[in-house]
Amino acid sequence: MAQKENLSGQPEQENIIHMARAEKDFPKLEWLRRAHREQLALCRELEEIADSLPSNVNRQKCIYAAKALGPVIRGAHHYEETVLFPWIEHHANLLARSETLERLRFEHFEDECFAEELTDALLKVGSGNPVNMEAVGYMLRGFFEATRRHIAFESDCLLEELEKDQTH
Repeated sequence: MAQKENLSGQPEQENIIHMARAEKDFPKLEWLRRAHREQLALCRELEEIADSLPSNVNRQKCIYAAKALGPVIRGAHHYEETVLFPWIEHHANLLARSETLERLRFEHFEDECFAEELTDALLKVGSGNPVNMEAVGYMLRGFFEATRRHIAFESDCLLEELEKDQTH
């Protein structure tokens, strides 16, 4: 029995291969849409935390966001890089796809590094440790704005094209 796809962790390699073979080798775009919705929900939480700084911070929310941040981002990136991108490279007829996918891979790397730093900062805030609240606010805003732009780009440049290919 196949395990349910999970955004909060990396799926096992055999499950990823099985997912890619489903629907006549077309990647599960609904999985990616769900991953995008989950990332955008996390961005809303991070924005609420940023808006609450410095005096009205909900420390429990900071700890929850810190624990969710890495797994949500890594899980989505892992699926994209091991299922979606290889499928695109092999099948899709997208303009400049190689350069586009390389750009997205680089952004994934940067986002994951940024998420690690942000996780540390959120855990400190959540634990009541002294931090520069202004710097944490800038970090939060930088991360959720970059994530929203990344998702918008993927939606506009990948999902729309893949949906067109899927219907033809």
